[in-house]
Amino acid sequence: MLIRMPRGRPEPFRDRATAPIVERIKKRHRDAGDRDLELFPAPEDVYGVLLYVRQHEAVLEAPVTRLEAIKDRTKGEEERLTAAREVLQENNLDRLRLLRRLRQLADVEEIAVLEACGRSRIKGRELGVVLGIQSRGGAALRLERLQLAVRTKWEVRTPRLARKLEAQEAEERQQIASGHQRVRQTALKLLSFRPAFLPVEDLDDWWDDLAWHLDGNDVTSSEQASTRAHLRWVVRELRGESKLKGLPAASSEKALAALEEAEEAALRD
Repeated sequence: MLIRMPRGRPEPFRDRATAPIVERIKKRHRDAGDRDLELFPAPEDVYGVLLYVRQHEAVLEAPVTRLEAIKDRTKGEEERLTAAREVLQENNLDRLRLLRRLRQLADVEEIAVLEACGRSRIKGRELGVVLGIQSRGGAALRLERLQLAVRTKWEVRTPRLARKLEAQEAEERQQIASGHQRVRQTALKLLSFRPAFLPVEDLDDWWDDLAWHLDGNDVTSSEQASTRAHLRWVVRELRGESKLKGLPAASSEKALAALEEAEEAALRD
């Protein structure tokens, strides 16, 4: 299931939800005597704020460094050092909060771009080169992972769910393995009718990659998931071409039956 993006008004990298965090950071810099505050970015400019703080790290680090250099600190100096450390720590945690939000915004934008690449029929291999992904079907799997992250509000990235997710992933791998034989059989059957299906532009690579997976390259759970992703894409493209041209997806009843079986196997939850 694709994450539908609003046409013309995608979620921007400028994000007002982080304004309270930015205001805290700005206040700390003001209290520390930052002389460049007139250059401080707008509160909704997440990336700009992160860059500014990194370029002005010395503003909050200098008091800590200066007080730590004093060997025989007075009680007052110890208290000021403790307070300065707390301010620095809180500021760095807020920077991480902004960075996490920036990644979330980037995820949403990447989903939109990957879906646009799919609509413009850019090949998975080309996407993989740009993204630095060498595995077959890696771009499609990346899109699915990003969609999952967005749907679950990025809970998959929180440490508190690490053990739970590990168990869920193990169960998912088991489910993939148990259902893979059906996917494999229907995919092999579909491939046997390949000449009977409507020609679809740029689908040959997906057919070839699907055949490659079925030629003994679907052993691991990751490879099996990739096999299913390729089968799903082939089915969807054939259905889409059939609807677009108003023609049957295949020239024989047996091929159409094989397509229905493959569709059920590939799209089944």
